[in-house]
Amino acid sequence: MESQLSLRRLEVFCLVVEEGSVTRAAERLRVAQPAVSSQLRALEQWIGARLFVRTSGRMVLTEAGGRAHLWAREMLARCLQVRRDVEELTLGTGGSVVLASSLAVGTYLLPPLMTALRAERPGADITVHVAQPEHALHAVEIGEVDFAVMTRDERALPTSIVAETLLDEPLILCASPDGPPTANSVSLSALPKLPIVGVPRHVAFQRSIDTQLQELGVGELDTVIRLGHAEAIKTAVIEHGWAAIFPRYSVERDLAEGRLRAIEFTDGALHERIGLFYRTDKYFSPLQASALDAIRLAGR
Repeated sequence: MESQLSLRRLEVFCLVVEEGSVTRAAERLRVAQPAVSSQLRALEQWIGARLFVRTSGRMVLTEAGGRAHLWAREMLARCLQVRRDVEELTLGTGGSVVLASSLAVGTYLLPPLMTALRAERPGADITVHVAQPEHALHAVEIGEVDFAVMTRDERALPTSIVAETLLDEPLILCASPDGPPTANSVSLSALPKLPIVGVPRHVAFQRSIDTQLQELGVGELDTVIRLGHAEAIKTAVIEHGWAAIFPRYSVERDLAEGRLRAIEFTDGALHERIGLFYRTDKYFSPLQASALDAIRLAGR
């Protein structure tokens, strides 16, 4: 039995079934009739059974031929799908990208970028995981995600991880429209006098703020409560007349709609450094590279 089987042989077989005639199949293929007959004989030898019988001048499938035809059609369809999938991967219109992010970044910055990318590429499979930075970094390290976008702190990175700084996002103090402080600007030294809604101490964002304030000589803040999500913090500020420090990107809509009021710092600035993290040996598919480009462009 011949051990080789070509897709061409299956295509010829299916065309003969469709036409019901070796002659008509040869005409459509623009080849001599013996060439088609040769392909059919070779396929019968490979399968080990007769595929056709001739009835009233027409080629009719045997029972074995019927089963072989179903199999051949499925094989050709799968091959066509593989070609399409590979073409989509090459063009960046298909494939998958999985990324991790810190909470605020994954809530406010990444969704508009990734949904826009998905709208441009209907075949793309895009997933954004929100996690604490240490968990996101571990996911990058073990290859569970393609890359991570998150708040950077000063902790040392594994040698297998590359870090890029995407942007230094300005942080602003926000208050309720009629809550303290009454002025629209304060000095950093006045922060300890205000009731502040913070985030849990172990969160990288809070650690970064604490480090910056300490370096600027600002005393410990009067933190009335610590909440784990920006939306919960906003609600607490609005309903109780407290204040909180936010990245500007997370409150732009609230400021525009008048739900929150921005308080500028008169004698200094706080910022959130956002980084891009990926493995040194990571190969990026065209889709993944497009996602990276969109994020880097937004950072610029």
